[in-house]
Amino acid sequence: MKMKITALVVTYNRLEYLKKNLAALFDQSRKPDEIIVIDNASTDGTYEFLKDQKVKFVRLSENTGGAGGFSYGLNYAIENGADWVWMMDDDAIPYNDALKALEDAINKRPDAGVFLSQLVSDSNSKPKEKIKSAWFGTFVGFAVRKEVVKSVGLPDSEFFIYADDYDYSIRIRKAGFKILRVHSSLIDHKDWIKQKRVFRFPFSKPQVPAWKTYYLFRNPILATRNFKIINLAVTLYLSIDRYIWSYVDPSARSYIFKGFEDGRKGIKGKRIDPRKPLLS
Repeated sequence: MKMKITALVVTYNRLEYLKKNLAALFDQSRKPDEIIVIDNASTDGTYEFLKDQKVKFVRLSENTGGAGGFSYGLNYAIENGADWVWMMDDDAIPYNDALKALEDAINKRPDAGVFLSQLVSDSNSKPKEKIKSAWFGTFVGFAVRKEVVKSVGLPDSEFFIYADDYDYSIRIRKAGFKILRVHSSLIDHKDWIKQKRVFRFPFSKPQVPAWKTYYLFRNPILATRNFKIINLAVTLYLSIDRYIWSYVDPSARSYIFKGFEDGRKGIKGKRIDPRKPLLS
């Protein structure tokens, strides 16, 4: 019996990215058996656009972040009969044979619970015929087996954005499932960076809105909280990095320090909203 592979896309106010993402999914040599889009209450015309597309979509009543969108969408996909769910953000552009390469790997290695596409930032990158073990994966090209979801549960929506995929990977590996990276399954996913120099030494950081840095500093601490040595290393690194990042992007300083503090306190949930000031 043919396995049902569902492509799951989470989007929020990035309609132009979403259009390119869906075009790439429609153009796969091995078509997804179903495409599900979770719209995090976008206000940019995404809803009107999706009504005319050959996809299933759910418009949430509020922005639950990537973590909330993937958690809801993964559950929705499994309930709709998916054997595998291939998860990605709206700015991911899968190569034409990306899903076919994943399916080939699934057939070769039925012992694994997760297969990861290889992320590249150069659209001319060439696929490599190798499959390697991975410690964790991001929710961009993250293909998970339904049995894993039933055993481990869903991603933790309380992360809102960032590190939910890292936390989920840890839980999957802890449950005894293998995570493999498929280097012939390519997804174009750009990294945008900011850079400043200190005495000619360049410091580079992801180019994200200042409010998002709260979650970039809080969530890695939360995701490693059950692993004392790793958590100590992450906390030490971030305690130094908060000063470096604040130099690269001074507008993010208050968010960075608040995120670090809340991570140490174990505070979860949607604490920072781009439309509102810092919550106390």
